[in-house]
Amino acid sequence: MKSVLVALHIVACQPDLLICKDLADDGNRWSDISHCHEKLNARLARERAQLPDWAVVMARCRYLMTSDRRSMQLF
Repeated sequence: MKSVLVALHIVACQPDLLICKDLADDGNRWSDISHCHEKLNARLARERAQLPDWAVVMARCRYLMTSDRRSMQLF
């Protein structure tokens, strides 16, 4: 049975939140969203350490779904 994969999506924004940039995906995937949430704070801290103090960094664990509501093919 196929499972729906979960990925951690991270963006860095200017303080006014008008301009944001996706940060590099580390390639980690999980089969359960709770496993993603366990890694979220550590990854946010690592990204914030590399960016200027004024940057707003946000993250969210997301299901990898295509427009037809099927799990994305990774291979």
